[in-house]
Amino acid sequence: QSKLLDWIPFRDHYLDELIRQDGYCPLPAHQGRCASCWKTAEAKGEYRCTDCTSDRLLCGQCIVAEHQQLPLHRLEYWNGSFFKKVSLLSLGFCLFLGHEGHCCPTPYTTSLLVGDTSGFHSVKVAFCRCYHRGTHIPVYMQLLGIRWYPATPNNPTTAFTFNLLDTYHELSLQGNTNIYDFTIAIEHRTDNTGLNSPKTRYRQLALVVRQWRFLKMLKRGGRGHDPAGVDATQPGALAIECPACPRPGVNLPDDWESAPPDQSWLYEQVFAVDANFRLKLKDRNLRDLELAPGWAYYVEETAYQHHLKNHEDVPEPKYCDSQHSAVAKAATLKTIGYSVSGVGAVVCGRHSMVRKNAVADLQKGERYVTMDYIILSTLANTSHRRLTISYDIACQWSRNFAKRVPHFPEAMRLDLSKVSLRAAVPKFHIAAHGPKCQGEFNLNYMDRTGRTYGEGVESGWSYTNGLATSTREMGPGGRHENLNDHWGAWNWRKVIGFGAYFQKGLREALLWQAKSAAQFQSSSATFPESTTEKWCKMVEDWELNKKKRDPYAEPSYSITTADVRLQLANEEAQATARGDTPAHSMSPSIFIQTGLDLEDQQYLRVIELKGTLTSYEKADLQEKRNSLARRIEAWRVVQDIYMPFVAALRAIATSSPRDDDGADHSVALEKAEELDLFLPSSLPPTHRCLGTTNGLSRIETRLRIAQADDALAEVRMHRRVTQGLADFKKLQVSGTGQAPNTRVRSLFAQVGARTLRSAERYRDARQALTALDPGGDWSTRMHILRADDIRGPHREEDERSEGRHEVSWIWLAPRQGPRDDNDESTEEFGEAMRVEWVKARARARRWEEEVVYVQEEMRRVLQTLESDARLWLSRRALREDVGEELRSGLTAYAAKQAAIRLDLAKSFAIMWIPTLRAFNLDPPWADKY
Repeated sequence: QSKLLDWIPFRDHYLDELIRQDGYCPLPAHQGRCASCWKTAEAKGEYRCTDCTSDRLLCGQCIVAEHQQLPLHRLEYWNGSFFKKVSLLSLGFCLFLGHEGHCCPTPYTTSLLVGDTSGFHSVKVAFCRCYHRGTHIPVYMQLLGIRWYPATPNNPTTAFTFNLLDTYHELSLQGNTNIYDFTIAIEHRTDNTGLNSPKTRYRQLALVVRQWRFLKMLKRGGRGHDPAGVDATQPGALAIECPACPRPGVNLPDDWESAPPDQSWLYEQVFAVDANFRLKLKDRNLRDLELAPGWAYYVEETAYQHHLKNHEDVPEPKYCDSQHSAVAKAATLKTIGYSVSGVGAVVCGRHSMVRKNAVADLQKGERYVTMDYIILSTLANTSHRRLTISYDIACQWSRNFAKRVPHFPEAMRLDLSKVSLRAAVPKFHIAAHGPKCQGEFNLNYMDRTGRTYGEGVESGWSYTNGLATSTREMGPGGRHENLNDHWGAWNWRKVIGFGAYFQKGLREALLWQAKSAAQFQSSSATFPESTTEKWCKMVEDWELNKKKRDPYAEPSYSITTADVRLQLANEEAQATARGDTPAHSMSPSIFIQTGLDLEDQQYLRVIELKGTLTSYEKADLQEKRNSLARRIEAWRVVQDIYMPFVAALRAIATSSPRDDDGADHSVALEKAEELDLFLPSSLPPTHRCLGTTNGLSRIETRLRIAQADDALAEVRMHRRVTQGLADFKKLQVSGTGQAPNTRVRSLFAQVGARTLRSAERYRDARQALTALDPGGDWSTRMHILRADDIRGPHREEDERSEGRHEVSWIWLAPRQGPRDDNDESTEEFGEAMRVEWVKARARARRWEEEVVYVQEEMRRVLQTLESDARLWLSRRALREDVGEELRSGLTAYAAKQAAIRLDLAKSFAIMWIPTLRAFNLDPPWADKY
């Protein structure tokens, strides 16, 4: 805003200058004559070029001469009233090729429509027909020589500049611009009045763009340097591979296969697998050639379709008790009118780069046969010994994976006897799984995984989803090429961003390593060493055998208000059997329980009073108030027996007279929700020791503890429901319309109100306990409940990850459980805290691993870039049977690519080294830079 305010005073100046440039403004010295030949000729200066920086006015002959090497500049002619567009062609311009700007003795002359970022231009071109080495240079080669790409190699009448193709290519990669819209934009630049619009060249540009993308991939993949030619391209050879992932023979030590366990985990390959049902393809029966079949990210289509045809997917029983929409509905997703219902893909799990030969089209839902195929395809001809695969249904998929592998082509069969395979569920999706999956497939609890997230494939979908509306209309081959091109750009941008990415990742890992370690040490200091050793052994045993007890599972035992009531009833029954008959048919425990129920009803009436009420609602509220008043009046009769002194306190509080029958009718004069009940907890300390009140105080204490436990449990339950609703809204409701969102907001409001009610019940119970039993055992676990304590169980949206999550005390407070007199209280409390202790341990270990992981990935990135540079330099002289000009191009391009990689490596190292040394880390490779 401030920048705009600074500009406002100058807007009139800007506007005037724009308008001035539409006028005829020759220099006074030229006296209206041509600014080039005005000294020797009388020709008028009537022409100007809008692309040149000079604003000189020239005659027709001079402006053609000055644009002999600028055939696509746009001219304007002064017709006496205004400047009008005019072409170089109309002034007799001809572009001469083959003789350094001079006309060929035997030219072939024709007109071309040339597309450029400045518009479409009609250009007269004189091609050279001279013989060179027994033949003449083809027309299409002469056009390529001046960086014009012909729409066809045979008698072209249309061409597009390399500049236009590069511009569109970048726009399509960055903004998902489709060819049609781009073509229309270029046509509008040519003529935006509709009076002289050029004939559309949409189809020609669409064909040329496919060729351009393909040639760029071949060039960047080094295929032009291979003496065997393009036909010798191997599967996946045009894909950009992740330099940070382990690649045997490229960035791993020579002895990596024999590395000890405390080091071999660093060489583990991590994959993330997922399907996307937006990238569909309409069934239009188009026959379309694919220029790079299986050479980049898509699998080779013919072999893939053959496998699908001969290997039907076998339905498997459901092992997980969760409901994933993508899985439950995958086979029934609406695919009428579509030949492809989506795509499945594999990316590297830590850096989100698409793997080579790791994408395939889905014919009907997310079937195992497709997902297995892309996993085994990208693993073909690799020698990894450790593998972790993150998949949102890994718990289902992994169960019979080993049995399915033998049904695939021999070259794709993974030898699982030589590979340690682990399956995991991504961290966002794990919350939707049942308890059985929460521990076994949780990356937060998996040893030697660092802070691997597993959800990176989702960010890749967000990049390609914008293409869905255009790619679904394409032919099968063109669609594959388009998506391959975008994934190549995605991967390359990931690579050039690794400098800042790993610098930030290392700083964050070091910070949270220290923080999580301190939190874990603080937690461990709370318990006896024998207890933590037992828990540690429990985790280690479970990691070796997942059938053993899950240390991350919540303990199930607890004691509720109902349990306390039952205990009190049993105790009173035993007292009656001994002859201790209560003073009233309503026993003391029932009396206190009823008082607590009345207190809760009073709170509800207060809640109902909030807001504007209709007449009907007011009448309903008054009926409830009258009913509550009658219940309180009846309860007070019993209270006068157990607590006779309270009558005087009530009289003082209300100053209301008593009837002859001694009954208290003050409830008729006050609102029932405002009446004091005078439970033992609300009495002055001196009154709690009078008569039977002492026994009533003990009863209320026990019930209040249970009430507080119940209320806190309700708060936790409502928080789980709230987070479940939030996840449901994100996955199922967002973007579906106003009505579903309104219903979800209504549910949020209802659950929120219940949460507040439970929180108030807890606060009331704790306040009563503070009066009844100050400093009691309950105070060590029942803290003051503030508004910001009501969060969790999972991290909030403003918390970045599970590893950075700081748990609210409400999830750490153990309930009052069944006690064994032989057990120590510390052991009881420790067992209740087991889950949080092992989670704190896992967080500390994952961050410690992440620090090591990031340093190893830094080393691998630098070594890969150096290896790729050497590879490019080795390609310089591979082709021997080429001319001098092509040899120069091959050498220069290889040197350029090598220099780019070495410069990237140097820039990364310079960025990382200060951060490493700031934390006293000095890797061996640092001295090189």
